[in-house]
Amino acid sequence: MKLSRRIIVSISIALVVLFALWAIVFTQNAKRQIYSHIDLLLTQQSDKIITRFIENDSLPNSLSGMSGTMEFFIEKVSPEYAANHQTPVFQTDEEFIDDIQEDEIVREMTRVFQKQGINYELTLTTQVFAWNDTLDFALVSIISLAVVLLIAIILIVSLIIISNMKPIYRLTDWLRNRKANEAIPQPDSRIKAQEFKEIESAVLEASEKSRQVYEEQKRFIGHASHEIQTPIAICRNRLELLVDNTQLEETQLSEIQKTLDTLNYISRLNKSLLLISKIDNHQFKEETEINIQQIVNQTLDNLTEIYENLNIKVETIENEPITIKMDPTLASSLVTNLLKNAFVHNHPNGTISIKLRNNTLSIGNTGINEPLDENVVFQTFYKKGENTHSTGLGLAIAKAVCTEYGFKIRYQFIENQHTFSVKFK
Repeated sequence: MKLSRRIIVSISIALVVLFALWAIVFTQNAKRQIYSHIDLLLTQQSDKIITRFIENDSLPNSLSGMSGTMEFFIEKVSPEYAANHQTPVFQTDEEFIDDIQEDEIVREMTRVFQKQGINYELTLTTQVFAWNDTLDFALVSIISLAVVLLIAIILIVSLIIISNMKPIYRLTDWLRNRKANEAIPQPDSRIKAQEFKEIESAVLEASEKSRQVYEEQKRFIGHASHEIQTPIAICRNRLELLVDNTQLEETQLSEIQKTLDTLNYISRLNKSLLLISKIDNHQFKEETEINIQQIVNQTLDNLTEIYENLNIKVETIENEPITIKMDPTLASSLVTNLLKNAFVHNHPNGTISIKLRNNTLSIGNTGINEPLDENVVFQTFYKKGENTHSTGLGLAIAKAVCTEYGFKIRYQFIENQHTFSVKFK
C-alpha cells in the first residue's frame, strides 16, 4: 500500500472513531441535560401540589407541562417507610400511553412529605417522548452534518497528501525506469518540503555514483575483453606456426590441438561474458522490425552445415510468421543460442523440432532422457553432463535478451524432448 493511501486510511479511521466517540458522548450528555431539566420541572410541580394538598385546596387529576401531561397520585405511607425515603427519587420507566396506544418512556418522581403528622408519598409522572423526539431530530441533524464534515475533511486531507507526495512518485517512477547510463536530472524545483528535498538529493547523489561505477565497469569490461582476446590470438597464431614449421610427433600435435581448443573455448567464453554484460547494461539500443522466421532459417543453414556429422534431423512443425521490434544483434543472438543449444546437447541421429505459432518460438531437441532443473537451467555456467563444446552461457544469454525486452522464456520436458519456448510480446 502506498504511503499516501496508508496515511489517508489511518486518518480516516482515526476521524471516524473520534466522531463516533463524540456522538456517544454528545448523546449521553444531551440525555443527561434533558432529564436534569425534566427533574427540575417535576420538583417545581411537586412543590405546588404538596402546598395545595397541605392547604386543603382542590387538586386536579393531572397537570400540563412542557413535556406533556403530568399525572400524579398521593398515598399514605408508614413512618418507617417515610424515614427511609427522605430524599426524592427520580427514575425512568416505560408506560402504556392511552393517547398513542403504545409504550413510551416516562420520567417519574417519588417524594415523601407530612401533613398534620401523617406521612404521604407523592408520585409524579411525565411523558418524555416529546423530548426524545427533539433529541432524535437534533442527533440526526448533527450526525448528518458530522458525516458531511468528515467526508469533506477526508477529501481535503487526501488531496493535500496526494499533492505533496507527487514529487516522491515522480522520483520513484524515474528510479524504476532509468537506465544505468542515463544522465542524472537536475533537482525538481517543484519540491517544497525540506524532507523530500533531502530524499531527492540523496537519491540523485546515489544514482550519480551508480552511473559513474557503471561507466567505469563498462570501460573496464571492454578493455579487459580486448586485452584478453589479443594474447589469445597471439598464442593461437604461435601454436599454428609451430605446427606448420616444425616436425612434431603425433602426441605433440595432439597436445597442441587440445591447447588450441582450450584457447578457442576461452575466446568464446570471453565474448559470451562480454555480451551478457552489455545486455545487462542496456547497451543495445537499435530497434528495427525483425522477422524471427527469417533469422531461424538463416541460423539453421549455418548450424546444419557445422553439425552435419551428427546427422540430426530438423523438423519445422509449424511456421507462422513472427515479427518483433528489437535490436537485430540481440535477435540473432537469441535464436542462435537456442538453436545451437539444441544441436550441441543433442545426440547423433537425434531430432530438433521447431514451432513458430501464436507469437511464440519453441525449439525442442532430443538428448539425455531426463528433465533438466528448470530453476537453474538459465543460470550462467549451468551444464548437465560434460560437454567441451559448451561454455554454459548460451541459455544465460537467451535469458538476458528475454529479460531486456520483457519476453517470457521457459523450459519444459515434453515427449522426451527438451523444449525451450520464447513468448514474444
